[in-house]
Amino acid sequence: MADRGAAAGPGAGAILAPFAALNRELSIVIEDSAGRRVAGTSSEPPPATVVAREIAAGPFAGGRVVGWGSLANTPLAEASIASLAVALGIAHTVGRGGIADIAAARLIDDELALGRELQRSFVGLVGPEVPGYDLACYYEQAHQVGGDFFDVFRQRRRGRPLSVVIADVTGKGVAAALLMAFARPVIHAAIDNASGPVDALDRTNRVLRERRSALFITALCGSLTLSTGRLRLANAGHEPPLIVRRDGSPIEPMDATGPLLGAFESLDLVEAVTDLAPGDAAVFYTDGVTDARSTTGERFEDARLLDAIDRARHSSAVDIVDSIRNAVETFQAGMQPADDITIVAIGRRARRARRQGVVPGVAPGAG
Repeated sequence: MADRGAAAGPGAGAILAPFAALNRELSIVIEDSAGRRVAGTSSEPPPATVVAREIAAGPFAGGRVVGWGSLANTPLAEASIASLAVALGIAHTVGRGGIADIAAARLIDDELALGRELQRSFVGLVGPEVPGYDLACYYEQAHQVGGDFFDVFRQRRRGRPLSVVIADVTGKGVAAALLMAFARPVIHAAIDNASGPVDALDRTNRVLRERRSALFITALCGSLTLSTGRLRLANAGHEPPLIVRRDGSPIEPMDATGPLLGAFESLDLVEAVTDLAPGDAAVFYTDGVTDARSTTGERFEDARLLDAIDRARHSSAVDIVDSIRNAVETFQAGMQPADDITIVAIGRRARRARRQGVVPGVAPGAG
């Protein structure tokens, strides 16, 4: 369990507590500017080699958040440690009642701005290179720190299938960002050790249930076999991905949904399966897209999303994402987004015609 002694001060124990479930794989300790331990998920002293991030504000300014273990050197764990350092500064500044003080308010703004930059630095806006496929991503936070997250990465198992995760924390602001920072490495580790998408979300749900947060997570987890185009999917309360066929047939949702992560002991998810033929695409998104508002308060909704996708259906994944993004921005007409927006598109490239070198009816960039 996390050390919640008085020396930790208000907020530090609560911020660290969710990470106690990962203690075997990722131990985290807070040190003050003199290198003394003030809180942690492990009673063991840090080893010689650790991942550390300096705390820039609050009572522990000049101290560090230190992490070690089998997950410590992964990009997601490093990003979580960095987010914790920012969160500690924010929590302690707010805890002192300094919001009414101009200097304290500026400090909070600075910390939140840093948190935003840290989040953007570990959100993979550029997908991995995948032969035969186009990948494109778009991410925009509605607040200075956000609760959407996604990952597109090659799994380490045989055949190296492509894993896709897109999720949305139910809250907003700092609380949602902290749960996001905690959940990202949990889901990533679950996928690496699970038999499939349903098992991965079940494993994640068990960890989230242990921490009993007031916030929950909607999540999609997909596994794409690159050689065949087979997409296996599990859905925990999230918007279903949209399957776009090259033959011009109606865009269809990949339906299969269950409860939110962290809300119930058992998810009872059912795996959905579809095959992406050459020229087909899958579009994943969060509800920040369909919930976008115009200056009159009207919602963007599903019909406009489908229309934006349809306009770019014979182009690349990048064009599909750009079409959705441009449609949302035009619809909002400068309005501040009410929620985080995440869009991910994966397109299987169409086969080239042997003689002409192009596929008739498909715009350049689709192959």
